[in-house]
Amino acid sequence: MRKTTAGAILLILIGGLGLLAWKLAMPLIFEQNQIGTSDASHSKGTIRIGGDNFLGYWFMTSPSMRKAASRDGIGIQFTDDGGAYADRLAKFSAGEYDCIVLPVNSYLTHGKAHQYPGVIVAGISESKGADGIVGYADRLPTKKINDLNDASLRIVYTSDSPSEFLIDLTIADFDLAQLRQDQNWRVEVGGSREVFKLAEKNQGDVFVLWEPDLSRAMRLPGMNYIWGSDKFSGYIVDVFVFNREFLKRKPDLAADFLKHYFRTISVYNNNRELMLDEMGRSTDLKSKEIEAIIEKIDWFDLNENCSDLFGITTRADRPAKDGMITTIIANTDVLMRTGKVTSDPLSGNPYLITNSTFIEQLFKSQGTAAVAAHRGLVDFDELSSTEWDRLGEVGVFRVEPITFQSWNNLLTQEGKDTVDRIASLLQHNYPNYRIIIRGHTGPGGDEAENKKLSLERAQSVLQYLKAVHSLQANRVHAKGVGSNIPPAQKPGESLRAFQYRQSRVEFIAVEGNSL
Repeated sequence: MRKTTAGAILLILIGGLGLLAWKLAMPLIFEQNQIGTSDASHSKGTIRIGGDNFLGYWFMTSPSMRKAASRDGIGIQFTDDGGAYADRLAKFSAGEYDCIVLPVNSYLTHGKAHQYPGVIVAGISESKGADGIVGYADRLPTKKINDLNDASLRIVYTSDSPSEFLIDLTIADFDLAQLRQDQNWRVEVGGSREVFKLAEKNQGDVFVLWEPDLSRAMRLPGMNYIWGSDKFSGYIVDVFVFNREFLKRKPDLAADFLKHYFRTISVYNNNRELMLDEMGRSTDLKSKEIEAIIEKIDWFDLNENCSDLFGITTRADRPAKDGMITTIIANTDVLMRTGKVTSDPLSGNPYLITNSTFIEQLFKSQGTAAVAAHRGLVDFDELSSTEWDRLGEVGVFRVEPITFQSWNNLLTQEGKDTVDRIASLLQHNYPNYRIIIRGHTGPGGDEAENKKLSLERAQSVLQYLKAVHSLQANRVHAKGVGSNIPPAQKPGESLRAFQYRQSRVEFIAVEGNSL
């Protein structure tokens, strides 16, 4: 071959390779040009998360979270599988998800088949009524748990989910022998939304759902709430589980994701109206319904993850708790008692599926600010009921009447509005006082029942303040006194008006040992 021909061919090859390289580089150059001339950050990567429509997971896909993560170059790809936990674990094990969100019991149940491919790095929330059992009144008129002990009932639920765990827990703790012996009552479907659809069509007797489908079901005519996670604690705890290999390859990406997640919780904690508005846009629920759901979900912030779940000391004078380990052990015990597992899947070592490193490092990097935001201005240590009784009364706040639904302990919307105003008063105007929430009833009837009702109403207000307004648990104390302490009658007040005021909830400021 002549040299000139060989040279021409070489030039063509070089030119072709150069053109190919240019085409391959163009998208990257274009992207870099876009990033360089905008507010966007260079991409750190995308986190693929498997989950479902449980409202407890909302913060990780909320507008504020997506904005903050995108600005930092983090993509979030969330897949809603409708509650298919076994499939979620299979895909997680195969590397299709970098992270999954699910209850501890579900990971214990399904993780063993895949040799537990991930570790729990943070707690998301605990169900405080977000999982429940409902049934039609014509089939379960008394709403008693033991009425479920009827194998002729058709109980619809999501298999391999918190719903099934709730049923199994109820069977075990209340000795529902008929349901244990005869399995014909079981109607298994693929997700909470499917359970709701069957409830809507009246195809079943009892239905087990999670939020927001639980609230949707309660809208149906003739539907009664029977039992749920508001009646117990330490069982249904949802968690972030990150793939072990992903944490080895991209630990910084996981850490940055968690950083933005906990900051997002703080953003919404400080702007409740924004949270309610954006939650409403994400669902078909009204503001009243969302507020009711919020009361049923106890979200964990960074400080609570450290001090309450992962045994990380945030204060020298306050011992940390291994709450996550306790939950794993408690769930394992239920699974063994109900026959879901024949032996401890972790062989007695619950630490095999936890990793506190990320929470601890995050706390060290911004712990002081996180604790300050969580505590407010003052922190209060725990007191016994006797110690509460010894505290000196400063005064009773003058507030509008708090209204409840007829003869029960559920706040009306007007009652919630009043408590919202009280919360603002307590947080911003009188932050250094402990508060006794004291319930009263009017005279008449069985005084023992009066005391019980008054205490339940005080506790309802207390739970609302904690769940919605994040008042510290050790700062407030509920007490019921029945009709024993009537208010003083105002000058010129009619007897009717005076009697109307006797059934009430008071907020009493007391001086206590604050830290």
